[in-house]
Amino acid sequence: MLWFGIVIALQVACIVHVFRAGRNPAWVMAIAFLPMIGMAAYFIVEVLPNLSRDRRVREVKATIADSIDPERRVRDARDAVEFSDTVAHRLDYGDALMGRERHVQALEQYRTAERMSAHADAAIGMRIAEAAYQAERTGEALTALDRLPETGSQSERDRRDLLRAKVLELDGQDAAALALYRRIVDRVAGDEVRCRMAALLIAGGDRGGARRLLQDVAARMKRLPAATLKADAAMYDWAKRQLVELG
Repeated sequence: MLWFGIVIALQVACIVHVFRAGRNPAWVMAIAFLPMIGMAAYFIVEVLPNLSRDRRVREVKATIADSIDPERRVRDARDAVEFSDTVAHRLDYGDALMGRERHVQALEQYRTAERMSAHADAAIGMRIAEAAYQAERTGEALTALDRLPETGSQSERDRRDLLRAKVLELDGQDAAALALYRRIVDRVAGDEVRCRMAALLIAGGDRGGARRLLQDVAARMKRLPAATLKADAAMYDWAKRQLVELG
């Protein structure tokens, strides 16, 4: 009985897929009257070839491959540079190194890409600034940000200001960092800015200001999807602990 129920459920799922995916209706007859053979044939002919084109399937496969061989992306990117030394391949190599937290090496690749580029490229400049920040080379990060070409995009200006504020914070320039955070806090998505502001306020003795910010974060957490909370779990756990300590 259990097996019969499983077969029926699989038949229904396959038939629903036929109509949703716009497949040939003839598959319905094959699935209905030849369940095992029909479903197997449908999966092989119609479903399996499309799995490799599905973004989610590709991401899962890439995650599994990375967990088995963490250096795979770095190795593939390095091989691509050796085969064809282009700006794009240098950037991919740098991105792969950043993914492995090899920030100094990534910075070298980004700087090489910048030298190879025919014009000033804001995307390369931001990569350099981010890699320098992660490598704790605050002077190089600030210089890279200062050299970025002007942009008319408010979101891009906010992205640059967020990175600048983080660099200033790392450099011990808390007042300047806090001023920048205040300027962008209502425009930047997520709660990173609020949490960083709260940390600076706590360090500066403003417990009341930090408490108000973290209360705002706690209220926002109730409306966030589980995936977002999971992705930033460390930050939100810190916020909850600090709010308890602040009373």
